[in-house]
Amino acid sequence: FTSKPRDNIKRLVWNSTRSTRSFDADRCPSIPVLDENPASNWLKMSHNSSIFADGSSKVKASIQHINATDNTKFRKLVQRVAEKTGRQNETIFTLDELMKLEKAFDLPIDNIKQMIETIEYMFLQSAYHLVKPQILENDLVNEQNFDENKAKIFVEQWSASAKEIVERLKSSHIASHSLSDIRWTLDVGITQASKSKVKRPTAIYEFQLKNEQTQQIENLQTEFNKDELYAFFEKLESIQSQLDTLMT
Repeated sequence: FTSKPRDNIKRLVWNSTRSTRSFDADRCPSIPVLDENPASNWLKMSHNSSIFADGSSKVKASIQHINATDNTKFRKLVQRVAEKTGRQNETIFTLDELMKLEKAFDLPIDNIKQMIETIEYMFLQSAYHLVKPQILENDLVNEQNFDENKAKIFVEQWSASAKEIVERLKSSHIASHSLSDIRWTLDVGITQASKSKVKRPTAIYEFQLKNEQTQQIENLQTEFNKDELYAFFEKLESIQSQLDTLMT
């Protein structure tokens, strides 16, 4: 393998760590730095798009349970989830606490867990987008079918906890591996029919991934033809553009 990609390709370093809960890494990419002036921290979001891309039946069912929950109980639940979001090696509720919530909310424990995961997911997405409170509230009500009172409670908690959540996420990891280095080479084979004809060349990439728990390097190899490589780097440019937007 050649030692490095060409100079005009930026080296990828995934600056995120694994969550203690079951969230996908791509749900919460790198987190920007918050300024002291709160008004300057919020990113502009389109009114025609939702920041919550999940849309699964579990999330929809959780929102139905949230809407049916007493406002006071929901406020306490949201506050607790906000306090724990982004903390590593900590569960939001212990098993004993979940059993108490099961009685308090009069719901099966699995539904309680789904509600908690949905609320945490929404905090993570809000942190990623740094969405303005008013736009967040509109999204919850109009796109997610949140009860208006529940949406206000969530937005109030987000406004109060945003900076702490973002700072915790900046210092934590969502993925279990980070990219340590990239090596690549070209495979130019010869066709069997005629040695004078060169087979369609492919690029072979070796991604060196560092396990964040064991610190060991694991190698992952993949090959691309010209079209696949072009599509891959277009995707990387799109990701880089989003990261640049967040960091400015």
